[in-house]
Amino acid sequence: MQGNIYTVRDGNLALTLPASTMQIKSDGTLWWSGCPLLGTGDVAPAEKAKLKALVAAHKYGEIPAEYYCRMGDNPNGLWVGDEAGWANHPAKAEHARAEAEKREISARQVRIYLSSRGWGDYAPADWVGYITRPDAEILAECKARLAWRDDIDQPDQSDEEIMAKIAKARADWEAAPARKAARESAEAEDIKRKVAGGYCFACESYCHGDCGHYSADPQVMYRRQFREMARETSYGLSEED
Repeated sequence: MQGNIYTVRDGNLALTLPASTMQIKSDGTLWWSGCPLLGTGDVAPAEKAKLKALVAAHKYGEIPAEYYCRMGDNPNGLWVGDEAGWANHPAKAEHARAEAEKREISARQVRIYLSSRGWGDYAPADWVGYITRPDAEILAECKARLAWRDDIDQPDQSDEEIMAKIAKARADWEAAPARKAARESAEAEDIKRKVAGGYCFACESYCHGDCGHYSADPQVMYRRQFREMARETSYGLSEED
């Protein structure tokens, strides 16, 4: 299989997995990284804990059949499909719209640290919002936040002090694209140096093949990291468990 495998629950994209990591057993059930893909979103906590224990013990045969997933709609409420199925699924358009909205919001939203609270015992007082708004509006909201006086350690800040924080936040926001480009360039150069030096992305060390699984392809490392994230998201398990 090429591309990704997509899972949808209640009209929302739940999980995306690389198709290359998936296996379809003879009975149609889907497996990845040696584990069955299970639909457990609406399961009670006690039952989910039981399923987690069965997965951890590799007692897959004791997992009730209704939790297993196959391509298409499943009794457990999970839809699973490949690139072709996802392309025509109603949830794709909604997911694209939601992701675009998130990116637009994230691109303009910043957090401005205003003061500690309780001398560090509580979460700090800060302002979160669109940095593209007028300074006067942001200043007024920052001052209102400090005026709450709920254990705020530095409530009496001048307009100049607050404006300096706003200016710094805006400067950091404006410089973010350049920092991202520089970071990505540095990461690409780092990978080139590692490959040239015999770095193995299978065991993530300069083993020069001693591990028996040598790979100069960084995607090997990324796929493992993705599987680890997916396992923890679905089951609360790591590959070391």
